Amino acid sequence: MNLDEKDQALITLLKANSRRPVIELAKQLGVSRSTVQNRIETLQRRGIIKSFTIEFDAEYERKLLKAQMLVNLTPGVSRHVIKLLQQRPQITSIMSVSGVYDLILELTVEASSQLDELVDDIRETKGVEKTVTCVVLSNY
Repeated sequence: MNLDEKDQALITLLKANSRRPVIELAKQLGVSRSTVQNRIETLQRRGIIKSFTIEFDAEYERKLLKAQMLVNLTPGVSRHVIKLLQQRPQITSIMSVSGVYDLILELTVEASSQLDELVDDIRETKGVEKTVTCVVLSNY
């Protein structure tokens, strides 16, 4: 996926603030508003830009409870289990890893009761054999 300098600059600006008005992006890039709109649409169509997202306020982010879960799966079910896990918005990342465990999940919730329920739900998922959950205390 080759990107020219304007596309790379546009992506950099969108990463900083995806809600920035197209006219402002155009001024910063030195191109027309329609050029920016066309480039954004092309980047989306090509699958380079999948979505526009939000950034949480730092204070709200600090209040969230985060955990990592190590998961062992029954052999041959990983694709099915991953599809089920991807449907849960509280699972913010799913990583396939080498070693003793098959997956590492990053979990984000607002309260310990939600974490307790989420952990139970994941453990009860068909194909999940064993889990270990570690609550994140600090992030450096």
